[in-house]
Amino acid sequence: MSLELEKHLVARANEAFEPLTANFELTPLCNLHCDMCFVRLTRQQVDERGGLHDANSWLDIARQLQQMGTLFILLTGGEPMLHPEFQRIYTTLRSMGFIITLNTNGTMITEEMCRDTFREKPRRVNVTLYGNNSDTYGRLCHNREGYERTVSALRLLRKYDIDTKLNLSMVRENSDDYDDIMALADELGIPVVSNSYMFPVQRTLCGRATHVIESRLSAQEAARLNNKFLCYKHGAEYTNFAKQAVFKALNGTPSAEGTTLSCRAGRSSMWVTWQHHITPCAMMDTPCIDLSTGVTQDLDTTAFNRKTGETETSAQPESTTLPPGDLKAAWKWLTATCQQFPAIEECKGCRLHHICQVCYAAALHELKECGSVNYLCDMAHEELRLLLPSKK
Repeated sequence: MSLELEKHLVARANEAFEPLTANFELTPLCNLHCDMCFVRLTRQQVDERGGLHDANSWLDIARQLQQMGTLFILLTGGEPMLHPEFQRIYTTLRSMGFIITLNTNGTMITEEMCRDTFREKPRRVNVTLYGNNSDTYGRLCHNREGYERTVSALRLLRKYDIDTKLNLSMVRENSDDYDDIMALADELGIPVVSNSYMFPVQRTLCGRATHVIESRLSAQEAARLNNKFLCYKHGAEYTNFAKQAVFKALNGTPSAEGTTLSCRAGRSSMWVTWQHHITPCAMMDTPCIDLSTGVTQDLDTTAFNRKTGETETSAQPESTTLPPGDLKAAWKWLTATCQQFPAIEECKGCRLHHICQVCYAAALHELKECGSVNYLCDMAHEELRLLLPSKK
């Protein structure tokens, strides 16, 4: 599919509020234990919360999505290959005509999987690489063997000509590995995307408290690594890119309302958690619908209420009940609810939104967990400083 056609489909889906894309979080189980992860649970924790949904239930959702016009499905986790019926889910979705992308840590990819399971190839396999050696994997992921297994998987994916992309999540424990990771990506001929901003997410519905704030880089260091990646990405065109970015930041229209939900989440894309909770995106556990029961929860406004001094009781999201198992009704409720989100006014009047890492979920979580959006502001100001031409 050409990029232009995909852009056209996305624009049409956004206009019509059609779920062109769905993301299946098959399991929170993972054989790595990364410090900043907000999804991972132990098998005991999963069992205490009702266990994993089987392939039949995921494929029932897929059949409903097919009727609703969904074309793209992302399979993710946790580590999605730890779902006991991963192979059946993947091969059936491909046979149904869905275009499949896979998010994985790579450690479970084998030659047999590349040869057989991926005979009908995914659109892309996104592999997250957490460091450039076993020591970093031991410190950050608490699994020293993970590094060699991931690099082996990358070589297998290249051998079988499966489209692959490297994702980097840069935090305190692996920031020194950045240059070596990029060199490895070049050696393997695999495109790479580096993320140095970590959302301070806590999945309250899944019972997972995270250590993101302690793990993530300072705002200034995150901006420095992001700028370094932009230099890599744009290469010889970096100077022109920087000039345009600075011009937009200094002369662009200030944000009139503040930060609003302006992405595809809850408009043409949905997230389905391992518990079959339907949410706008991975970073927001409300608003949501428990597809099994039909019970809904509105947006958790705790972050807004802390700002205005309202009581915690008044911050509790309201709930209603929809027909259980009815994805079409769930999607209709979700899109309507997302359109009612209040703007996050802390960003009102700011010109730096063109270069800022802010999105609705990021600002919401920064407010809720940190009490302000200062981290994002500090990062944006440092981004601007780094983009400005050096004074000699």
